[in-house]
Amino acid sequence: MTPQQPISPKLRARIDALTDDRLKANILRVLNSPGNQSITNEQIFENMVARHARVASERAMWRQWRDDEVEAFVQHFEKEAPETYAEYLRQERDNGEIDSDLSWKVEKLSHKWITGLASIDYILLLGKVRDRMQAIR
Repeated sequence: MTPQQPISPKLRARIDALTDDRLKANILRVLNSPGNQSITNEQIFENMVARHARVASERAMWRQWRDDEVEAFVQHFEKEAPETYAEYLRQERDNGEIDSDLSWKVEKLSHKWITGLASIDYILLLGKVRDRMQAIR
């Protein structure tokens, strides 16, 4: 391992050319952190930019739930499991959070409502449902 290296002007220009301010800040934080490095600053930069691109590509494949789809699921939820729906509303209103057992029931209901999606798509749907519930409380 080698001690921390100074950021070269060439690398600094590449960092400054990035359009994502959060990515820039993360790269600079890593490059300026104390300690030993086993790879060069340029390798760190390349790895972080590549990872960022992979994550952005994965996110682009996530389902983008429309408001009418969220509303259709909420209506399905209310019709198929009225007691669970009422408890969901109560917990959201009273606590601002849903307990894990209830959350699991709602997730299972979403899997029955529309099958074959990636886990992240169900998570995003339930997040939209919570946003909608918070807006009406």
